[in-house]
Amino acid sequence: MQMYGGSSRTALIVTLVLLLSAGQATGEEPPAYQFDVPIQTLSSALNEFALQSHQQILFAPDVATQKRSTPLHGDMQPLAALKLLLKGSGLTFKTTPNGAILIGNPSALRVVAASAPASQVSHGTNQSDPDASLATITVQSARERDLVRRQIRHYVSAITVPSYEVSLGRWEKREPLCPLVAGLSNDDAEYLLTRLSHIAATAGAPLAPEHCNANFYVIVTSEPEELIKAWNERDPWLFDDDADEGGTKIRRFLDASTPVRVWYNVSFSDLEGLPLRWQFKNGVSGRQGFFAGGLRDLSSVILIVDARLTKGVSFGQLAGYLAMVGLAQIRLDAKLGDAPTILQAFSDPDKAPLTGLSSWDQAYLKALYHTDRSDKTQRLAIARSIGRELVP
Repeated sequence: MQMYGGSSRTALIVTLVLLLSAGQATGEEPPAYQFDVPIQTLSSALNEFALQSHQQILFAPDVATQKRSTPLHGDMQPLAALKLLLKGSGLTFKTTPNGAILIGNPSALRVVAASAPASQVSHGTNQSDPDASLATITVQSARERDLVRRQIRHYVSAITVPSYEVSLGRWEKREPLCPLVAGLSNDDAEYLLTRLSHIAATAGAPLAPEHCNANFYVIVTSEPEELIKAWNERDPWLFDDDADEGGTKIRRFLDASTPVRVWYNVSFSDLEGLPLRWQFKNGVSGRQGFFAGGLRDLSSVILIVDARLTKGVSFGQLAGYLAMVGLAQIRLDAKLGDAPTILQAFSDPDKAPLTGLSSWDQAYLKALYHTDRSDKTQRLAIARSIGRELVP
């Protein structure tokens, strides 16, 4: 809801007074939430804060868009987290008993507070900026929630490999993932293994027992070309030729100059779990049942990390990125826009969470492993699932 001009200012104050006067404070201790809001425009950060804290936020876009936020990471109660987020911005906030949070310049909020019973107002920070006002307000309305849902649908569409009526790639119980990390110290490798396993378990991906044959490889090296060449010579079945007729994908993988190279070996099965194999019909090769709702399984994933190109990325970010691209078959060239995702870690670090997966990424992986694989509208089902979780 946006209002402009002198008459709208009166209406705005009346609206806020009604909010401040509604309901009774319960006195209950608010729950803590896990926050992961990187540095960005304050307007974007407040919207992300609203999603992660499940709070109703009201603020003036013109006083927030030109400001930068303070990074917000860790488990905190919403109001304590909001104080940190607004630090140095010159803005303050007030809360209403029914849960809404009003954000603006202290002078503007004092006008609202003066029209409401003092017992109905809780105060936030005590910054001052007398020149600005709260004449325009943004509410987490149904219209804005619809906008976020559209952004989520674009995010899902952008990162998923076109299905061609085959399910999206994920790990299955028939071939549970078994991670192996090489090229790091024992402590770093153990941390990475633990982090990857935790993310996989949280998402619902199947993990193999402790003693298993590796199929989820994370190799950190300063000489990726030499390593891949030597490995391929030793293991000619390193790449699944069936998945790449003509070798185009293999050459692109070998010639890549990205910080992390990803190779997916994929197998296909029918709805009963029986493998689908290549067959020739009328002189043309094709996978049996390929266009009849086949299921795409990840059989192995190879992640080659170029240590020379990842120095600006935290270890937590790297672990999150590897988990995201290793637990799901991701389009690495996706146009991500403003989506808050760890997939931005190397292309736009300011939009990537500093500690790992964003709430969008976590919700995507969870939805991927809990949606019906036989549903031809699986991508839409995933987007809806993320929307229900992030935009209640």
